[in-house]
Amino acid sequence: MEDQVGHRVAAGSSSRVVALAPDVAEMLSAIGVAGQLVAVSPATDFPDALRRLPIVSPHDVEAILAHHPDLVVASTAGNDPLVARRLAALGVRVCTVDATSCERLAAACELLGRVCGRSDAAAGLAATLRQRYASATSRASRLPRRGALAVVWWRPLIVAAPGTFHDDLLRRAGLDNLARAGAGRFPHVEEESLLDPRLAFVVSADEPDVRAGFATVLGRPVGHRLAAGEVRALWLPADPFSRPGPRLVDALDALVAAREEKP
Repeated sequence: MEDQVGHRVAAGSSSRVVALAPDVAEMLSAIGVAGQLVAVSPATDFPDALRRLPIVSPHDVEAILAHHPDLVVASTAGNDPLVARRLAALGVRVCTVDATSCERLAAACELLGRVCGRSDAAAGLAATLRQRYASATSRASRLPRRGALAVVWWRPLIVAAPGTFHDDLLRRAGLDNLARAGAGRFPHVEEESLLDPRLAFVVSADEPDVRAGFATVLGRPVGHRLAAGEVRALWLPADPFSRPGPRLVDALDALVAAREEKP
């Protein structure tokens, strides 16, 4: 079979699995593979049981090999593809997921189910996710479409462009992403983008460092529309909004619910 970046994944056992990103660790846990995980990346913290597993640097090939994995799972959301290629060249089975939308996330869960022998559990998870995506998208279809930016960092201003799962969340929530395509998935943009008259919402992860950056923007001329309430800031739970794992649907539900609230 092929993974989501087009690389072949050979058939084989999956009794010692290393997850190189928090999102794939969550996917594996959600389809019942937590018991086969032997190491996870440093930022892995959900579900709680994964916190007790050995930590491995996703950049350290030798450290990964020291856990004797029969499968390594990587993500395009933060992992170096050169590491995956080197592991594969050394004979390690590697599967990389590329969850750039809600649908590709569901498909990634199905892929991991096939790779790990958990097809039934993965199919059930994917079906639940798709049902919830459809429900939230239907609710959002009753709201007026508005311009928005998904801001991942405020100083400098970094936004999510088309081709990211953030962009898909905006679209499903009835928002038009004002970030232009063609400059990468997460481009730096001019702060004057916040003065665009089409901009009605900015969407960010609710975490202290991001809030602090937002506060500095409010006190500057480029932030006057935000400070005046002409542009609404919608703060979503940090991990679901920042990680393309099974909880991404929670971020979508939260975004639609925030739009449904009166300003």
